[in-house]
Amino acid sequence: MARLETGIRRELGELRAKQTELVDHASESLAAAYDRSRARLRAARARIHRLQESAVEGLDAQLRRAGEQLENLGHRLEDAARGARDATVAAARATERGIARRARRMQARIVIIEVKGKARLAEHAARDRDFDRADARLAEATDLLGEARTILADDDAFDTELDAIRDALRHAVTAVRSQAEDTRRRIEQVLADADRVVTSLEADEGQAAGTEPSSRTARR
Repeated sequence: MARLETGIRRELGELRAKQTELVDHASESLAAAYDRSRARLRAARARIHRLQESAVEGLDAQLRRAGEQLENLGHRLEDAARGARDATVAAARATERGIARRARRMQARIVIIEVKGKARLAEHAARDRDFDRADARLAEATDLLGEARTILADDDAFDTELDAIRDALRHAVTAVRSQAEDTRRRIEQVLADADRVVTSLEADEGQAAGTEPSSRTARR
């Protein structure tokens, strides 16, 4: 009997040690994930400041609202990170995933605002019949769109809208290079499609901020 009790105590001790190890690993994983989201928000914040300093026409209001939502999301992230130690592992992971998705969408949104800025500069250049400069700005917008798609690689909720920007950019580039009469209209379509994505992402974050702590958005 004594030998059995000793064996049981040993097994229980090993089980507790294993459980502690798993909890510690989960905590470290969550901490690393929150650090990645913090880095995304820092990058987005720096981009907002740079775009505000560039003073491109038509971006101010969206940049201001993005900045406000970004700061609120940063506070939510820190609250969630602090609360993770008191939550179950499953609940803490679900909350972190929601925060991470919002951080990615926020970062991508600022990039799309910059796409708008490049398209606006291309429009101005085309108006002045400086088609080489317009082509260069559209090329920069295309690269930025690729960056936004990379950020959202595991998030297909906005694929259709991003495809529309891609197609509009292709048509605009073709028009600029052929100096077509509808060049400005093609560039304006890029602006409209990019604006639609920014507006959708802004509304999405507003909805997410108004939900319960799991921070799940309506779009999947």
